Amino acid sequence: MIRICLITHCEASHSVDRKVGGWFNSELTAKGEQQATELPKKLEKLGLDIQSLTVYSSDLKRAAQTAQILTNNTTLDPILDQRLREMSFGTHEGMDQGEHNKIMTPLSPNGDRLEHRICDGAENRRIVATRISEFLEEVMKSEQDKVIVTHGFAATFVIAAFQK
Repeated sequence: MIRICLITHCEASHSVDRKVGGWFNSELTAKGEQQATELPKKLEKLGLDIQSLTVYSSDLKRAAQTAQILTNNTTLDPILDQRLREMSFGTHEGMDQGEHNKIMTPLSPNGDRLEHRICDGAENRRIVATRISEFLEEVMKSEQDKVIVTHGFAATFVIAAFQK
């Protein structure tokens, strides 16, 4: 049986600063770095040996930093993959969250949630679901246990893809 440990990146500056995340390339905060240093012990408590895992991560800085800190005392190099990125918020990347909330279109006018883009240049859910599903289909060919470091919204698509 293949085991997968799904981790969302630790606390990042865009969240603390109340900025729209998405592909905005924020960094971990000091608290986020501390949280990441605790991950190996948490994996160990789950019965996972970090040295025997393959670690995949979104290539966005906050996730890559989480994965790098996780593997600091190992011989592992995280495998960065842009398919694990959060949903892109297009022109709203890095925008003040309050301003974004005022001007985005949260619901599709025609009810099509998969094709709806909440703001200019944003990805729709179908694009996110497709790229994450393709990633998971590819990495599940390996029988090795895995850690996947991604983002909050993207993690829901990892779970959905895993469950088919």
